[in-house]
Amino acid sequence: MRAYIPGYDLRLPGSLTEALGLLAREPGIWQPLAGGTDLMVLLEAGKLSHKRFLSLSKLADLRGIEVTRDSVILGAMTTYTEIQRNSVLQTEFPLLCAAAHETGSIATQNRGTLGGNIVNASPAADSPPALLVYDAESWVPHGL
Repeated sequence: MRAYIPGYDLRLPGSLTEALGLLAREPGIWQPLAGGTDLMVLLEAGKLSHKRFLSLSKLADLRGIEVTRDSVILGAMTTYTEIQRNSVLQTEFPLLCAAAHETGSIATQNRGTLGGNIVNASPAADSPPALLVYDAESWVPHGL
């Protein structure tokens, strides 16, 4: 049985501050949504039990790849395609680029995010083993 789309609520906050405010005001009500590739499968099957989602897709603060002298910072909303195309990652972290290339179809690579892959905690996730090999660390910006 397919899901009834009008039965779901999706919010698209304009800023990270707005998103965090909504999550704080209504804890447990809104589920953050990254790329949504896994959720779409559940939606199509009529098995998506949560009804209210907060899309993080437009939040620039959570996107991108920042290369500094001492580190490489990958935003949670960075897609597999962005990972594959980054020349520094190709040179310094080829296993992560290979994992991004092996993740799903091209459509999934264009939409799926590194943060979503980690948070989803699927035992079949492609990026966490590569991140472990490189001894990656999580990082939260000051003020969050």
